[in-house]
Amino acid sequence: MSILPNVFSSRFAARRASAATSRSSDEFRWVTWILAIYFAVQAVVRISLSSSVRIDEAQQFVVNQWLAWGYDAQPPLYNWIQYGVFDVFGTSVASLAVLKNILLFLVYFAYHQLARLLLEDKRLAAVATLSLLTIPQMFWQAQRDLTHTVGTLLAVTAFIYFVVKTIRKPTFTSYAMMGLWAGLGMLTKYNFVLIIASVFVAVVFHPQGRSRLLDKRFVMTLALAILVFLPHAVWMLSNMDLVLTSTVATMSEQGQGGKLSDIGHGVVELIKTSIVIIAPTAAIFLIVFRRPFLQSLRFKSEWVNFFERIFLSTVAILFALILVTTLTEFRDRWLLPFLFLVPLYFCLKLEAAGAQNPSDIKKSFYVPFGLMIALPLILTAGTVFPKLFDSYQHLNTPYGPFLKETIAAEGKQPVAVVTTAWLKAGNIRANMPDTAVISTAYPASDLDRQALGNGPILLVWNERDGHASSMPDELKRWLTAKFGNSITLPAQNDVAIPYYYGKDPDRFHFGYAWFYPAAG
Repeated sequence: MSILPNVFSSRFAARRASAATSRSSDEFRWVTWILAIYFAVQAVVRISLSSSVRIDEAQQFVVNQWLAWGYDAQPPLYNWIQYGVFDVFGTSVASLAVLKNILLFLVYFAYHQLARLLLEDKRLAAVATLSLLTIPQMFWQAQRDLTHTVGTLLAVTAFIYFVVKTIRKPTFTSYAMMGLWAGLGMLTKYNFVLIIASVFVAVVFHPQGRSRLLDKRFVMTLALAILVFLPHAVWMLSNMDLVLTSTVATMSEQGQGGKLSDIGHGVVELIKTSIVIIAPTAAIFLIVFRRPFLQSLRFKSEWVNFFERIFLSTVAILFALILVTTLTEFRDRWLLPFLFLVPLYFCLKLEAAGAQNPSDIKKSFYVPFGLMIALPLILTAGTVFPKLFDSYQHLNTPYGPFLKETIAAEGKQPVAVVTTAWLKAGNIRANMPDTAVISTAYPASDLDRQALGNGPILLVWNERDGHASSMPDELKRWLTAKFGNSITLPAQNDVAIPYYYGKDPDRFHFGYAWFYPAAG
């Protein structure tokens, strides 16, 4: 008689445990919807603010006048995707902003999926994902400026996700996806090769890792990665000067002249930039979780060890590069694809220590939610109320009104617009998507003499601070190189246009000239 209640009791307990597990699995899935709404708002804000663009945005408008296996010192995947979006939906700031925010959403979504894969406590998976917003380069730079790096962040997350899936339960699909994302990652940023190397080391030292590498399906992984990257690799080898010159010059720009001093400077820069990226997140975890967070740093687990090996391998490779190539400059956008894994690492530590206080987890959402509300407002205020920040931004520069007024006054549409830097060229094309735009800073954008025909050609220049200026020597050289030294330089004009959201009497000066090539 006494056995029967115990049987029912145990069955009831089992059902309750099963239900609790199911609820835990579904818990905090609202994170995806919150992020989707957030990035939709960001897209609307960006589209509404201005038809002018920032530097990284401008590059997309310039290079996406054509499709190629490569463009400059950056791999072309983001350019290819943007080209397709422009081709289907039109070349506009809206197409640019929507793609950017979709990709940012996918970064956070993939990160959340990786966190849910690794963490038993799905609340911590939510903490890890939303804590990305505590990294300044994620909530500020990625939203405003970054393009190629956003693609790298997505590739890193997806690549590690399928590496973990392969270690846990290898399938044909998991091996194939590893290779696909390795190849795609190399098409986002060349420093993705460091991620591949670091993850490889972590896999080798994982208890099941070596057996996965020795599996014959790993050959398919390698083949797919090579196949995806190969067409661009052929272009890269043919344009190695273009790829290396800019990158090496930038990463060595702070060199002091002596080998030892340059190495020392490179080490200091690496440490300093890493701290700048990690410190805000670490401080917030410390404030929210307090002593349990500090204690958790001593705890280990299977996946804590895995990520520590990724970090240590990356550091070792970077130190080796400093010693061998004397790299002296490490920008935060270069280190972000490695260090944005830190929030997930912290949450793995907390779970290993069993330090998951529900009250602390709830508090950890305050800062990310606050930033989600504040950031669109700050971005809007920076453009709409420029005087609050004591300066006009790129989005305040009135390219649209200038071009409309200048072309209307001439009464003719130019066959091409020629300017100097990326920023100017991108802004012009953002406002004149059906007209060829040539940047003297990017020779690949140039047109031959025959394509220019009898014109007219509009030459445009301006200064960053908006004051009046004369035609730059670069444009004069372009004219003489294209049409001969005997030509008469066209008359120069200046027009002062009110800033977007500007105050009287503030004006931005554009210099311009119309050139009509001689027939024949």
